[in-house]
Amino acid sequence: MRSYYSYPILTGTMFLLFAGSVTRAGDWPMWRHDADRSAASTEALPPELHLRWVRELPPYEMAWPNESRLHFDASHEPIVMGKSLFLGFATDGSVRAYDTETGELKWRFFTEGPIRFAPVARQGKLYVGSDDGFLYCLAAIDGKLLWKVRGAPKDRPEYQHLGNNRLISYWPVRGGPVLADGVVYFGAGIWPTLGVFIVAVDAETGETLWVNDNSNYLSQVRIDHNTLHEAGLSPQGYLLVNGDRLLVPNGRSFPARFDRKTGNLLYYVQGYRNGDCRVTTMGKFAFVGTAGVMSVEDGREVGNRWVEAGADAPNVFVGSKFHLFEGPMFPYKMIPACDFRSVLTPGFVYGMDRGRFYAYDLTHPQVSEYDKEHGGNPLKPWRWDLPLLWKAESRLAKGNPPSGVMIKAGDRLYGHAGKTLVSLDLPTDGGAPKNGWEHQLGETPSSMLAADGKLFVVTKEGAIHCFGAKEDEATRHALEEVPLPECDDPWTKTAAQILAQTGVKEGYCLVLGLDEGRLVEELLRTSELRVIAVDADPVRVDALRDRLTASGLYGTRVDVRVGSPFEVLLPPYLANLIVSEDPSAAGLDPKTHAAKLFESLRPYGGVACLDLPADIRDRFTKAVESAELPNAKLQNAEGFVLLRRQGPLPGAASWTHETADSARSYFSKDQLVKAPLGVLWYGDGADYGFYKSKDYGVGVKPQVVGGRLFAYQIFSRTLHAIDVYTGRQLWQTKVEHFTRYASTKDGIYVAGADKCLVLDPATGEVLKTFSYQIKENATPQVADIRVGADVIVIAAAYEKVRAIHRGLWDSKVLVALDRRTGEQLWKLEAKDRFNNNAVAVAGGMVFSIDSISPTETSSAERRGDVSQAATAEILAVDARTGKERWRAMTTNPFRDYTSSSNWLGVRGNDDWLAFAEQTGTLLTGRHNEVHAFDAVTGKEIWHKKIGGGQPIIVMGERFINQAGHTYTVATGEIISGKSLFVRGGCNYAVANQHLLFVRDRCASYVELDTQEKHYLRNLRSGCSNSLVAADGLLNAPCFSVKCVCNYPIQTSFAMVHMPGVEGWAGKEPQDLSHWRATGQPAAR
Repeated sequence: MRSYYSYPILTGTMFLLFAGSVTRAGDWPMWRHDADRSAASTEALPPELHLRWVRELPPYEMAWPNESRLHFDASHEPIVMGKSLFLGFATDGSVRAYDTETGELKWRFFTEGPIRFAPVARQGKLYVGSDDGFLYCLAAIDGKLLWKVRGAPKDRPEYQHLGNNRLISYWPVRGGPVLADGVVYFGAGIWPTLGVFIVAVDAETGETLWVNDNSNYLSQVRIDHNTLHEAGLSPQGYLLVNGDRLLVPNGRSFPARFDRKTGNLLYYVQGYRNGDCRVTTMGKFAFVGTAGVMSVEDGREVGNRWVEAGADAPNVFVGSKFHLFEGPMFPYKMIPACDFRSVLTPGFVYGMDRGRFYAYDLTHPQVSEYDKEHGGNPLKPWRWDLPLLWKAESRLAKGNPPSGVMIKAGDRLYGHAGKTLVSLDLPTDGGAPKNGWEHQLGETPSSMLAADGKLFVVTKEGAIHCFGAKEDEATRHALEEVPLPECDDPWTKTAAQILAQTGVKEGYCLVLGLDEGRLVEELLRTSELRVIAVDADPVRVDALRDRLTASGLYGTRVDVRVGSPFEVLLPPYLANLIVSEDPSAAGLDPKTHAAKLFESLRPYGGVACLDLPADIRDRFTKAVESAELPNAKLQNAEGFVLLRRQGPLPGAASWTHETADSARSYFSKDQLVKAPLGVLWYGDGADYGFYKSKDYGVGVKPQVVGGRLFAYQIFSRTLHAIDVYTGRQLWQTKVEHFTRYASTKDGIYVAGADKCLVLDPATGEVLKTFSYQIKENATPQVADIRVGADVIVIAAAYEKVRAIHRGLWDSKVLVALDRRTGEQLWKLEAKDRFNNNAVAVAGGMVFSIDSISPTETSSAERRGDVSQAATAEILAVDARTGKERWRAMTTNPFRDYTSSSNWLGVRGNDDWLAFAEQTGTLLTGRHNEVHAFDAVTGKEIWHKKIGGGQPIIVMGERFINQAGHTYTVATGEIISGKSLFVRGGCNYAVANQHLLFVRDRCASYVELDTQEKHYLRNLRSGCSNSLVAADGLLNAPCFSVKCVCNYPIQTSFAMVHMPGVEGWAGKEPQDLSHWRATGQPAAR
């Protein structure tokens, strides 16, 4: 924790329990009015309100549209100071001021990134945080920049990457600013391994008072399943002030508490469930999302019994003590209309649900037990209640309309019943509450505020409605889009030539250096490109921003940034196309910038197309040639110089099957993915990323080939292709039930029912359709697929089930097709069954195991029909003819591997095999028995008892089991001293030559040469492997949707080798064990 400047000592009497207004009483100066986020103003509005004006707004852009617990920006959120309404925009990164009387625009100021949080206003100044990593202070009267402060340290380069589909800082301001006692607090950065910073600055001068920079690396943090683990903060949500504490929302987790005077972290519990980025506070409590309530005193949920349990409190996962977990597993707040949306005052909580108003007594909370049975254990979790003071129905309550927004102004509550605004006058002198003013809005409110004698209502449909005392005809400010002009000027021809010469029509385009922006406009108008333009002249940039914002394209198709065009720190591999309107004026230095341009080009065909004067062209050519850029192709065409990045990155490799390859090695040959790793991109939305519900191993795992990630969404039955370098969705297509697929450079082989489709990897279009038959008048149900050098092998069943422990991975028939023609070459029927974990294609052969399934052994045990052993027949056949090469039998314990429907027991203990290419060895096993055979002759080489489960990772002459131990393929001897990893959560480890990737609660990786382990700390990977090292990146599509565990973020992402970031994750963690035991921080 760095303390840059001394902080003024504030005595206890100077901290108010109810954070007071820092502006005049009639203002609404920050989100939900004040630093408590109470949504309560003392200003009374006129009893009857009339619509004064309406302003239509651009569509708002949420950072995390698919995860409600991260919806800190689910609405436009204006504030009001004096006669101005201020509003920040995520689309164009601007903050705008509007006249409260008329709705007219007063001024607009652009930042360099999306603004996702409401500004804060105080004494003529406006404070706004941006995804560009800065907190800005503007003059409220005209928007003039007074000062700005960067959240990250000054010695950190201003790196940018794609975050939530926008080019943003590595350290975006996602801890929404709050102001109290002349200090503005905010948070920057969401990736603990890149650094996270909580900052306090003087509201007048911008002087940094303190920075907490060590809360990104914490140990002994209570997380899900009552585990103590390494973690790190990921601040996302509006910061709050409660007395002398600063509360920092932590995305999907519980908020962290800081000492406001020093910036030191107080005790923190990440929690198991109920976490949320939307937090409000009053008195002793913080309301977290819709389900959580936290004690501000100790940072724990009010439903926890861990403290009260004393010596009986569990510190690990104990089924009989679920009710005593430090992070409660069971619900404890059951009362309606009491959550982050409620209005808070020092003594009361006011809420609204389904058209009904509720009032609760906040001063007399009640805790009681209730009965719960879980896993056969009788449990007694706590519940937390507030006494209900009264309940009042609006006139529309009988229809149970949704009611999601509510505020208090004076002695009146304002809310909504569906699309109708309603109000309620609070009871006085022991009377009853009374229904008041109503207005049929016709739109759904998403936010409200009361200020300047007016009620402002923001709607989901995208408008601000202003209501006041005057009954005049309302003014409507329509959102008018001005289409880009269809001109016939030199830029029209230039854009056409560029598109024709490069062949690029979609993807990301960098325009480095502007003239007037006409090339940008033409590329947008005549292609599907997403354009990022950079120029050093802020006047030129703002003029172009104005035109593009008016066209409705800014933020969705185009971003324009101020900066030195050839010096800005852009992410590698971003651009399908790089152009410039004036490279000379933009400062192109061929010797310095040729290699930098090349670094920004996407592999597999990214191209820079520049119109250069002859002298600069010659220098550029020489610079490219002398740099010896790998896979670079330089050519001249119609006055342009084209620098193209051909093919894959040297040293990169593919991941063609969910098992890495058809040999089932679970090992990537990619040489580029190594520590340290930085985040290249992250986010999931309608046209970027990939998000999939946790499936406990049921679905197909992701594959990467040719710069594209292929992932299957099992519930919608759609196969998706994602650009691995940007997260951009390339295509999606509908497929059959029980689809399995394998990915190669020439096609995506998609097996479903009695067809195998070959899809174009670039477009998803069907190139070929192959049919096959396993039995007359029988439609196959596909279990799996392998694609070898010249054959396709499909494992199919006559009937299929969804559950793994009932045989989802089992098949009855193997069918081989010619990979080129689709001709059915042969089929092989099992005596008992094949299973997906024991089918491989390698070395010109198909290897399989025919054995009794765990389902059958389980049924036999229940019948009392238990044999002494279960045999497994290992068969090797010629891949082209199906002719037997050899067979062998192994004997295994006859036991129930399903472990009462536990699919992990099936995966870890069922038959498996893997081909070790380097030694020509076939490894097989079941339960703790492992056999090695000569793959050509079938001669058994060795047989050992080796635990740890499968899948094994075959790394040349070694293999690693799921206990993290390394063995030689040749002898089966163990060669590792200690386990490389611990698995935490339902997943398995995979590897490349440098790193091993595994879920140990959060996503993590281990350096194989040093055995150093790196936790990402803020998110988990899938229930089965979703960490794929391929095409030079660690690819991680989101396979954890609907997971209730409190990981701060939930997203797809990609990481890239990035020397220089290794120190950013922190050197020594803050250990919270002393805090937990004593309630006090450890000595520093």
